[in-house]
Amino acid sequence: MKFAREFRDALANEGFPARWVQHAVPYGELKKCLKKVRAELDGLGLDSATLAHLKTLSDRETSSGRRGSAFQYRFDGTERPIPRLTLFVQFEDGVAVDAALTPGTKKYLETLARKGTPGDSLSGSPEIETQSNEASSDNHELSEPALPYRPRVKRVEIPLTFDAEFFDILLDDVTSLDALQSEEQKTLGDEITELSTAVTTVTQRKMFRKTDMYRWRELIDVYLQAGVFFSTHEIDHGSRSHAAAARQLQWFQSEVTRRGLTDLFKLPASRPAFDRFIAINVTLLKNLKFQEINKIAITKILKKFDKRTHLGVGRTFPKIIASDPIMSETMAKAVCAQMSTDLSQIVPQLDDYSCPICSEVQWRPVRMKCQHIFCSNCAVKMQKQRRKFCPLCREDVVLQADEDNVDKGLEKFLEKSFPKEVRAKRIEIETAAGIE
Repeated sequence: MKFAREFRDALANEGFPARWVQHAVPYGELKKCLKKVRAELDGLGLDSATLAHLKTLSDRETSSGRRGSAFQYRFDGTERPIPRLTLFVQFEDGVAVDAALTPGTKKYLETLARKGTPGDSLSGSPEIETQSNEASSDNHELSEPALPYRPRVKRVEIPLTFDAEFFDILLDDVTSLDALQSEEQKTLGDEITELSTAVTTVTQRKMFRKTDMYRWRELIDVYLQAGVFFSTHEIDHGSRSHAAAARQLQWFQSEVTRRGLTDLFKLPASRPAFDRFIAINVTLLKNLKFQEINKIAITKILKKFDKRTHLGVGRTFPKIIASDPIMSETMAKAVCAQMSTDLSQIVPQLDDYSCPICSEVQWRPVRMKCQHIFCSNCAVKMQKQRRKFCPLCREDVVLQADEDNVDKGLEKFLEKSFPKEVRAKRIEIETAAGIE
């Protein structure tokens, strides 16, 4: 009751869009259907105590490699899995004699067995059929010794109605959530495309025109440091929970305010672009929260189903829906990857174009035959020191590099994307050369 109220309050008070709430897990409806499942099982003599006892026996015999008095509850089919409850019961002359069964359950199973329910025949399975081989009265010498008697075991499928209704509701809801996540991912993808266009406009370098390229570069760098939705640190590597993501987004906004980055914008269009950037992150954060509470609702209702029926669906049913976005963070990964990739292409980060030796911009970048790139100053120093091997892959390429190894295309890109760094590096190298 406590979780049902918390779930209802979260849907009402967390600011989720109305169409999201319409797709949320119908927890109350599932609880009502679960009561029908329990009543149906009780009416068939399969009360909670009986199923709990049978499950204990089933687990024990399965672990020991034997097959006797047990039951199976599985889902058949792939596109629309159907729950099936099957009991394996020992019979003596058509009478259920398994001591684990209550009198009411025995009577019900005897009725099903006499009707010949689907799957009740296990012919051809020597491990569970009655086995006997009586000696011929005409030729005692040639007869084989009689095999030990084994009671006949029948497989009886229990026809249930309300468990199918329960899982139909749950599967429909998971499918609905799947469709909602796909729609939201497309919507956010379109938002990121529009954001990329806006950021491109305010970061382009043109003659006699202001640009906010360096402000946006620092913003994106701080955002990548925050790792709002995914952490790259060893201690907490991987996807973040909603609470952790909210803390990281708050840290990002506080750091931007502390550095006064938005106050340094030179172009008026940068502020709306930054607001759109924040709005995308807030929407993604809400979506993550919505996913989390629905995942909890699914886990809780399956746990409640197991507690009342002892049918063990908590382990089997999640495997059926494991590929759906509601059971994973695929949407958050896709959206974050698109945003990081698009913005990094528009406003490249210096760390991605730094020389691995001096850690400064790759001024006049020299691309070795092994495809590793160094600034020309570091390449010349290595040649003067007669170092033959690339410091990254140890291939013999350094002394073979010459003017033709300068990557002209990359050089122009760096001059355009990192004008201040390239200018400072050139002045530093020319000054050092003049002094020398």
